[in-house]
Amino acid sequence: MLRLASLTVVLTLAAVGANQLLLEQTLQTAAHGWATQVARDMLREEPRLGQLLRSAPAELAERELLQDFPLPQEFSGFRLLGTSGAPLLEMAAPDRGQPIDAAHPPHVEVPVEDAQGTAGALQMTLRETGRRRYLVRVFRIAQASVVLFGGAMLALLLWLGLRGRREEAAAIRARTLLRHDSLTGLATHAELRKSLARALPGARAGQRQVGVLVMNLRGFRDVNALHGRATGDAVLEALARRLRTLVRREDTVARLSADRFAVVQTAMAGEEDAVALAERLANALAEPLLLPNTPSLTLCVEFGLAVAPQDGDEAELLLARAEAALSAARGVPKPAIRGFQPAMDEALRARRAIEADLQQAIEAEALVLHYQPQRRLRDRRLVGFEALLRWPHPLRGLVPPIEFIPLAEQNGMIVPLGAWVIRAACAEAARWPGEQRVAVNLSPAQFRHGDLVHTVADALARSGLSAHRLELEITESLLQEDPEDVVALLRDLRGLGVSIAMDDFGTGWSSLAHLWRFPFGKLKIDRAFITDLACDPKLSAIVATIVGLGRILDMTVVAEGVETEEQARILAAEGCEQGQGWLFGRPMPAEAARRLSAEEWAEAARSVA
Repeated sequence: MLRLASLTVVLTLAAVGANQLLLEQTLQTAAHGWATQVARDMLREEPRLGQLLRSAPAELAERELLQDFPLPQEFSGFRLLGTSGAPLLEMAAPDRGQPIDAAHPPHVEVPVEDAQGTAGALQMTLRETGRRRYLVRVFRIAQASVVLFGGAMLALLLWLGLRGRREEAAAIRARTLLRHDSLTGLATHAELRKSLARALPGARAGQRQVGVLVMNLRGFRDVNALHGRATGDAVLEALARRLRTLVRREDTVARLSADRFAVVQTAMAGEEDAVALAERLANALAEPLLLPNTPSLTLCVEFGLAVAPQDGDEAELLLARAEAALSAARGVPKPAIRGFQPAMDEALRARRAIEADLQQAIEAEALVLHYQPQRRLRDRRLVGFEALLRWPHPLRGLVPPIEFIPLAEQNGMIVPLGAWVIRAACAEAARWPGEQRVAVNLSPAQFRHGDLVHTVADALARSGLSAHRLELEITESLLQEDPEDVVALLRDLRGLGVSIAMDDFGTGWSSLAHLWRFPFGKLKIDRAFITDLACDPKLSAIVATIVGLGRILDMTVVAEGVETEEQARILAAEGCEQGQGWLFGRPMPAEAARRLSAEEWAEAARSVA
């Protein structure tokens, strides 16, 4: 791009120079033509002029020749030269002013020719007027156009060059982010798989063993919740620095997720090397972390270990078995180190089988949505439905969401699955009469991966559903992960016109800061506060507080898990606006929800009439 810019400058200067040369040549040619015409006009005015120039120079000087000859405005005077070149007659037009250069006036000389041949010469003094001025202006405009065009091309090339550099820098950063975690600088999950794939051929040949160590930080979410995201990030950075100092240069350390790490240990003599590394890591990571402006923190780490070739000689299988060992370690009260055992394979095979079935079900759109009614408490009017995902498995029957949703979140299937749920819910709600809304739950993974805003906008456009009839529900755990990016996405979603609801409010690490920082339109009280509402006054006080908070912040409050009339009465008395639960209807297929919506709409129309 720099070469093109330099070439543009050179070509522009060359074009300006060529234009100037052409201007001078054109002016010279034009002046010569004008002067030749003047010479011819003089011969017509004075037919004896040629003879006088040849034979009687003295008489020519004394005669009053050409006194009234009209000079073109491009000339300020003329001089007639005899055959010998001596000046014989000179005349200047008194009303023409100064020539172009008074000190060294430019002139053009042409022969005076009659029927007998050349009789003498005519020198004409030039002025910057008339046709000459017009030609100069035309060429100056052309020069300016060349300069402007060259400048525009140069600016365009420079802009393209800067944009290219920015795009190249962005591409380099993207490639770096694909290989290295942005916070810790450790390898990513993809890079870990590549490193493992490079190391495994030696294990298959029996030359060496390769170990995969997966570790989990127990209670790391509590660190984020108690001390803030910045402290959590500092903990992860300090942990990454420690990990780098404890492994060899040829080993690979990766960050798999927020609180999970892995090490690929190459060229091991045996499984005891992997166990020794795990113990060394456990001891080192158990030492308190000293962070600025924060009390020292101690981490609890649990490990899962798999070794090639005995535990598998394929990258995905080895990682899966290390994860299976980690699951066993997480099932004990104290942090532990667990190696893979063949008995774990059964659970792993079952997990893989259900993963494969789920993938096929997603591709075939074999999952279905059921809809649970939401009603206004004061008059029991239907206000909408919550879309709930169901998986009718051909062999296992109806698989509960608690079994397959976490699996879909772990392996990335939740992104296409969540997009399908949004599209299907919008398409179904568009068939309901009236203004009933549909609520859709979002997974944190949909905020981290995939274009959620585009997915929602596309679903609304395809279905024709009004944006205000779509509610997107998120949980508070999402707000702990990356609040700045999340709030930006939530605001973009609100910009589409949809409503945002906080689901399960009151559980986990609830923070009032979430309610004013994020654009929520609805609060959903978790069912844990509703179950014993009728027999525990403290729960009634908590519900009243949440309802009052929602009223102050202009948020609709919905109670989940309403199963009895007494619960509904207490909620209505406390000012809760809407309720959802078995009292008002269990989750139902789309056809049943459609019939219920039509019946409610018809009844409302009759009551108005």
